[in-house]
Amino acid sequence: MGMMGCARTDANDEALFWRHEMERCEEIVRQLDELEREAPTDALREEVRQMKRQVEAVRRVLLGWMPSDA
Repeated sequence: MGMMGCARTDANDEALFWRHEMERCEEIVRQLDELEREAPTDALREEVRQMKRQVEAVRRVLLGWMPSDA
């Protein structure tokens, strides 16, 4: 396998990395959704909503870093 094979593998590894990171963000949001539903107070629900906004901000940053072909 020549250098092109290595480049393709690196690109595939990178695409898998980005997909995994996006899936992690989605899983965190699902867990926060559940926590928000179970939160006993409005203040705690608002804290959880703030955490979800922070995860969304991270997701947007990841999207900005993600190569267009990933």
